[in-house]
Amino acid sequence: MIDLLAADIATWSTLALQESVQGVLGGEGAPAGGAQNGAAGPGGTTTQPGAGGLNFIMPFIMLMVVFLFLSTILGGRKEKKRREAMLSGIQKRDRVQTVGGVIGHIVEIKGDEFLLESDRASNTRMWITRSSVSSV
Repeated sequence: MIDLLAADIATWSTLALQESVQGVLGGEGAPAGGAQNGAAGPGGTTTQPGAGGLNFIMPFIMLMVVFLFLSTILGGRKEKKRREAMLSGIQKRDRVQTVGGVIGHIVEIKGDEFLLESDRASNTRMWITRSSVSSV
């Protein structure tokens, strides 16, 4: 039978862990010969490989950010042009809905204001601005 003490086993694992950490960090437990994970550089020094993962993916992340930024700006311009065309094409007798949800027919147009008739039976009319129209 092999007689091993728990303290001896703990010491062995601690020593093995220290040697592996020192080997990675280039401490006293580094392998002989001077070469670690990379090739030997000028003067016998060793070079570590770069952080390839981050350097590889960073251009793709930047490209994606630029694409999303441009699509947001261009989409906003397209929507603004569509809304301006809709508002400039409003005429009398068009049925419109306001931002507040009121639906009615345009009776009169004066500059940027419209006279909106929402109920013909009770002759309910109100003046609204051009910007308060949400749809025609």
